[in-house]
Amino acid sequence: METIEYLKSFNRKERFHLVGQLLGNSEFNLDPNLFRKILDLLDLDTPTYYFSAMDYHLDWIFASLELASGQYDGPKERNNLCINATNEDVDFLLAFVDDLGITHIVMIEAKGDTSFTNKQLQSKANRLNEIFGPSGKKWPNVVPHFLICSPTQPSQLQTSKLPSFMRNKKDDGLIWFRLYMPANQRKVTRCDVNGNSSQNGTHWKIEYIRTLKS
Repeated sequence: METIEYLKSFNRKERFHLVGQLLGNSEFNLDPNLFRKILDLLDLDTPTYYFSAMDYHLDWIFASLELASGQYDGPKERNNLCINATNEDVDFLLAFVDDLGITHIVMIEAKGDTSFTNKQLQSKANRLNEIFGPSGKKWPNVVPHFLICSPTQPSQLQTSKLPSFMRNKKDDGLIWFRLYMPANQRKVTRCDVNGNSSQNGTHWKIEYIRTLKS
């Protein structure tokens, strides 16, 4: 439980606390059915308590583990893969302790309109590999997990170079669950005077992201 308390202490994103307050759910408690689905994907039992947060920095995860292990005793030389003082994060984080005293840290990456890319995934994997170790056993009694969610399951991702804890034991792929996105959404895109998409465009246009509902 000590690791979770440290994880909570770093969670200072105002968006988290604002959304939780506005929705009357300050603890970010999950829908029980979805939580059970996630646990089933990981073959884990339902915990009595869990901590959840959005946009959780990787720096904060490593710092929490250092504190919980007693290895932090003042300023330390920075390893850019463990602590790089950037906002690189996971979209959603779950942490809980099971009946055996094992702390599970579940990291979820989501994509809605954009797609997962091998470059982005490998960059995050390099950091998680350094933070948790290639097999996820760097820290005693801590087990990391990694999931992705998107409207459709990606098929182009290369997983052979990812740490073993990021991969599904059944098929060596990524553990995925569906993200449900509305059909009636649009986006604003820069374009030229003829409507051709251009990053340097002097005009703009509205495009459909998904087919509109009739």
